[in-house]
Amino acid sequence: MARLSEGDGHAVYVVGVSDNGEVVGISDEEMLHTVNTIKRMARQLDNASIVSVEKRRLGPSGRLVAEVRLTQKTPLPQTELRVAVLGDHGAGKSTVLGCLTYDEPDDGHGSARLSLMRHQHELESGRTSSITFSAIGFAADAQVQNYANNRSAEQIYQRSQHVVTFVDTCGHAKHLKTTARAITGCSPHMFCVVVAADAGKVTAATREYLQIATALDIPLLVVISKMDVAAKASFAALMRDLLDTLDTVLPARSKCIVNNIADYQSLADDTMSRGVVPIFTTSAVRTIGFSELTRVLGRSRTKRSGSGTFTNEPFEFHVEHLYSIDSVGTVVTGWVNSGAVAAGHASGPPLMIGPDSSGGFVEADITSIHTLRTPTETAKAGLSAALAIQPRAAIRIQKGMVVLSADRLDTGSHRVSSEFSAVVTILSSGLAQMQAVMVHIRSTYHPATVVDVDSCPKAQARNGGAQVTVRLRLSGGAREYVYPGMPIVARDGCTLTFAGRVTVAM
Repeated sequence: MARLSEGDGHAVYVVGVSDNGEVVGISDEEMLHTVNTIKRMARQLDNASIVSVEKRRLGPSGRLVAEVRLTQKTPLPQTELRVAVLGDHGAGKSTVLGCLTYDEPDDGHGSARLSLMRHQHELESGRTSSITFSAIGFAADAQVQNYANNRSAEQIYQRSQHVVTFVDTCGHAKHLKTTARAITGCSPHMFCVVVAADAGKVTAATREYLQIATALDIPLLVVISKMDVAAKASFAALMRDLLDTLDTVLPARSKCIVNNIADYQSLADDTMSRGVVPIFTTSAVRTIGFSELTRVLGRSRTKRSGSGTFTNEPFEFHVEHLYSIDSVGTVVTGWVNSGAVAAGHASGPPLMIGPDSSGGFVEADITSIHTLRTPTETAKAGLSAALAIQPRAAIRIQKGMVVLSADRLDTGSHRVSSEFSAVVTILSSGLAQMQAVMVHIRSTYHPATVVDVDSCPKAQARNGGAQVTVRLRLSGGAREYVYPGMPIVARDGCTLTFAGRVTVAM
């Protein structure tokens, strides 16, 4: 697959040549076996095939050498939907994702979640303490691609036209910092709030996640887990409380309990347009409800999917993670927020990476690109990507930075600043002028001061949370790249304070 990607859909295998370049040839039987092996490899990629085998015999030995040419059909443009999975601790978030990605039932003791956990203490406690990514895909014929019919994530991406990337978050309050970073730093297009059927009522944490969906104006779906252990009385009480909470927090959106409906496409469209909140009842032990959930996810698309308007904007990439690879150098992974870039980037405005601690940027070169774990020549808006990057000057690359074309910084609305205004929904008991908070911006966070608070009566009347306009100033001289519409979340220790979007950078 890598060779086909590097060769723009074409690859040539030379058979019968040793590693040092010496032409040695192989026997007729070995040639037949080798060509059949390459055919099997091509079939596994679904859209690759051998187009020619040119053989030649060597002198007296009669041994064979050959050139085997492969080609790959041009794949359809891929789309990606990022779903942040939120919920209180013990709600069953990781178990739900384990059933979706592996298509296997849970044993009632959390076996389905084990494949998603990264650390030994998570396996021992059953609690997620880090952000975990997983994915399912959908082929052109809508067939689900997961680990039940694929051996690796790379194969899932290769076979899929539409990919749903799940961001599994932490439920426990002591890991709130990590969950807040997932909301602001992982660019989710949708929230999936998981509620345990035996909880009896909507918890305070669940209510906060629903309020954040309102504050960020993001599509929402609710998954009721553990239906196999819920008593009728407690489940009925939970549903009454859940529907009352949704009516209070999201009064403008309809609520729909999904059970074998006729038109999943309309439901997906209404969900993404924020017109409805679908509620799915599931059991990981009995594998109930996951078919309906999968059908809606497979039909849900975001406006930033594919090569639409946003690929014509200046390039902007949000750094979520970074790695150091010996043979490559520094690799940053994240989300292409707008525009497109090619490896080498020979034309157009120079690329910049930053901001550093002083708010500065340095020029950088991109030497190679992977999109959805596949080597590609370009990275486009609406898809996850990994960029091998080489800064032209010394800079300490960190999570939360951005890679962008220089003309992006020239626009008046996108700037590096230590002060900005935002419309936010208050999640705690109140908010006061000069209050100190910890504000999350993309994958980083800074202490900040609430310089000013103004009420927004029209916005407040539109939803159940108190909505205000705040002016924030980052402390300690910190400066960040901010722009209108950028999501932020603020907390005070292990308590969420407010969430919303930036309106203007000062």
